[in-house]
Amino acid sequence: MGKFIVLEGLDGVGKSTLAQGVAQSLGGVLTSTPGSEFASVRGDILQALKQDQLGKALFYAAAVSLQGRIAAEQVRHGGTVVMDRYWASTVAYARARGVTADLDALTPGFAKPDITVLITLDESQRVTRLTQRGATAEDIETLCPTFQATVMHVLRAHCTLAVDVSGLDEQQATGKVVDAIADAACYTAV
Repeated sequence: MGKFIVLEGLDGVGKSTLAQGVAQSLGGVLTSTPGSEFASVRGDILQALKQDQLGKALFYAAAVSLQGRIAAEQVRHGGTVVMDRYWASTVAYARARGVTADLDALTPGFAKPDITVLITLDESQRVTRLTQRGATAEDIETLCPTFQATVMHVLRAHCTLAVDVSGLDEQQATGKVVDAIADAACYTAV
């Protein structure tokens, strides 16, 4: 039976790399939000919305709706889907950017992941990764302690489990996440 698994976390913790490794380990399909369907228009939409943080959150909500439905369909057919970011990130980053609208009211309308994993990493390692990859403006905002605290508070509230990958190489981190998912799946099946 397929599973819908989501990896969440701050920018620079290795979610994308881990999502790819977890999908391969589990024989699943890798996807992300906002997804390839929006790749060619994402920048234009965000630019058009300028500083309208609620508008940006609603754009990401639309992407979550689409990607969740695609994932749910694949799971119904026995596939496993590993998604790099989903609804928790949309809510967390919107809150940190000052959106006060009740975004959580939309939650029942989205496909529900079987497991949502919060990936954490030692802050100095995260900063090094952000610097090495050429930090974007969005990456830099996560360095603000207040912004970071808000994002992490919301992510913790929305995630099934947390896995710290500090000090681990890619293979070790992937193994740790896969093991945590297997343990959580066994626990929830009982």
